[in-house]
Amino acid sequence: MRNSGLWEDLRGLEHPGPEPGRARTARRALTRVADMKREAAVPGDAPSTDAVLPGDGAVSHPGLGSLLDKVRATLHANTATLLVLDSTRTLLEPLATVGLDRTLRRARRVPIGRGFAGRIAQTRQPVFLTKVDDSTVVNPVLVDHHVRALLGVPVLHGSELVGVLHVGFLQEHSASEEATRLLSEFAAELGSLLHDQFAVEEHTAALTLQRSLLPTAVVAPPGISIAARYVPADGDLGGDWYDVFELPGKRLGIVMGDVVGHGLDAAIVMGRLRSALRAYALDHDDPAEVLSHLDRKLCHFEPGAFATVIFGVSSAPFTEWQFSSAGHYPPLVATAGKPAAAASVRSDRLLGVSPDARRRTTLVPVPVGGFLCLYTDGLVERRPQADGSHRLAVPNNTALLARALSEGGDPEMCCIRALAEVVGDHVADDDIAVLVAHVEPAGGNDEPPAEEDVP
Repeated sequence: MRNSGLWEDLRGLEHPGPEPGRARTARRALTRVADMKREAAVPGDAPSTDAVLPGDGAVSHPGLGSLLDKVRATLHANTATLLVLDSTRTLLEPLATVGLDRTLRRARRVPIGRGFAGRIAQTRQPVFLTKVDDSTVVNPVLVDHHVRALLGVPVLHGSELVGVLHVGFLQEHSASEEATRLLSEFAAELGSLLHDQFAVEEHTAALTLQRSLLPTAVVAPPGISIAARYVPADGDLGGDWYDVFELPGKRLGIVMGDVVGHGLDAAIVMGRLRSALRAYALDHDDPAEVLSHLDRKLCHFEPGAFATVIFGVSSAPFTEWQFSSAGHYPPLVATAGKPAAAASVRSDRLLGVSPDARRRTTLVPVPVGGFLCLYTDGLVERRPQADGSHRLAVPNNTALLARALSEGGDPEMCCIRALAEVVGDHVADDDIAVLVAHVEPAGGNDEPPAEEDVP
């Protein structure tokens, strides 16, 4: 039976006000975005975790405080606390508590399997505790507050653990099946709503991180013009990225990459790879050597993460490019009015599989007035539909992209035309990144001269 009063309060959490203590943003998403911005040396807001963790009074969201008051009153308890699983899925962190006049900050993390709350998270079963001391609980605040008994239940969304909800009693207390049932009902409602809220906020955080790391404006040196587009997926975000940067010796580097996976974790790996590739490119001229170092970094520090990357380097007049590919689609090369074709770039093993993988650099010529296009799989691949079919096959999409590139124009128009040709009015079910470079002729105009009328 649903607790209608609690359900109405829970629905109010779906559209919280501007207060800074929103659940997932507080703990799992925006804190990690701030950390990643700092690691990648990208300008942004100064990182701050204190603003989003439980502080004095230990209620991170006023709505949650009201909910816990209702839980406490219904169970005739003195305290009520909600802990949530952290991003590592190995620790519980207090999200909100009522009935304790001291903050939980100094002992906010509870390892899974340890103490009262950790045991509930590990077994995913209700626990009633009548001995509350340092041997049974991790959080000293509960002992210092003279809590005599605790009843706790797991907060689940389906089979996924979201956190732990528990109530405390200052007097000796005996548990009942009815009390456990009521607390479990509260936890079930919280699990569903918090899961949905966390998913929305994690998606927002991933998009914020991804957009903060992509160049806001592509600035190219004289002799070449570049445009790029990024279109986020309608569902989970992926780890697609592109980058354009100048290197010593008046060289120019361009990158297109795609981290395997979706969500905030993929976006974080993407940010780390982007920053590391830039650093390696400063010290190594050969694109294959840069990707070799990047592969070793990923295998060592991000085991289990994988990515495809293509990295190219050139210098004026930008008619010869050195490319190295780690399992990525080869670039398309086109001249206005002529069919575009995939460059013969040898594709080596994707990053994250083996730190000793052989990597090669391929020379790619691009004619004056020609176009060079890098893209991710979201532009040419379509996910299977429910009936097992695909909306468009990869060869068809690649042909559409090649056609859009062959029609010429400036890089901005090529990007727009490519997205219109391939995606059209469809909803993007995967991230899409596309970059188009145009090798400009000496006069800056590759249009043939107009014929003069001869009298």
